Amino acid sequence: MSDLSDAIDAARRTWTSEGTADELDTLRSAAADAPAARSLAEVLSEDVLGLIVEPKRATRQRGTINPTLDVAAVAGECEQAGASAMSVVSEPHLSGGSLDDVRAARTGSELPVIARDFVVDVRQVYALRAAGADALLTPASLYVGREPSAEELAQLDGAPSDSLTAIVQAAHAVGMEVVLSVQTEEELEFALETDVDALNIDNRDASGAVDVECTFDLLAQVPVGWPVISESIDALDQVAKLHRAGVDALLLDEGHLDTGLSSALAVYADLALDH
Repeated sequence: MSDLSDAIDAARRTWTSEGTADELDTLRSAAADAPAARSLAEVLSEDVLGLIVEPKRATRQRGTINPTLDVAAVAGECEQAGASAMSVVSEPHLSGGSLDDVRAARTGSELPVIARDFVVDVRQVYALRAAGADALLTPASLYVGREPSAEELAQLDGAPSDSLTAIVQAAHAVGMEVVLSVQTEEELEFALETDVDALNIDNRDASGAVDVECTFDLLAQVPVGWPVISESIDALDQVAKLHRAGVDALLLDEGHLDTGLSSALAVYADLALDH
């Protein structure tokens, strides 16, 4: 497995290399012709705690964990087990994902499909929408310190295609929602100044260890009205606490579970708010 910086560099080489206007138009048209997006916002606005599942072939910390992953089958199983949405990793270098996995998830269930990737260009947005993604999940760390200022944007003829501003605008134009993943106060401060639709608070540190206090610490700084997902927990009694604190959904990442996703759903879905 390549390291994180290698994977990000690979994404930029793939998606930000100069393409022709015709190629961009083709991608945009394919995105516009995709079936209507399913709403993640509706999932996050419900009173019950949403459960978002994320199957994986591999993770940066654990290497290969599920090389024969059948995304469509998992999508169907998790829908039956009570999942609210499905996060599908399309990043190939660290997680072994692809656009085909997005397509499989879309056909395997009626759940909203969130494409998780290092989203680095509007071309990638259109390709993911054309594959069936209803929303994007991308890390704030990609854009902090790189995003043009308001003054710089005013001097440009539109936002650069690799900026978060352009990515969000492109996603919204084709009916997609954007979730920005944060781990630090700096990233949260940045995210709250953007037009993304929801926040994902990632409780993992660089080693992959989970500390759910990350959610509680950052959630206190999130204004009322922002939909919030909390990713990865390490104890069942945290489920109700997170919901009471204002979290709208949990992201159950297969790379950080000792049981299968459907087994985890069976447990979490039974946990009442007052447990």
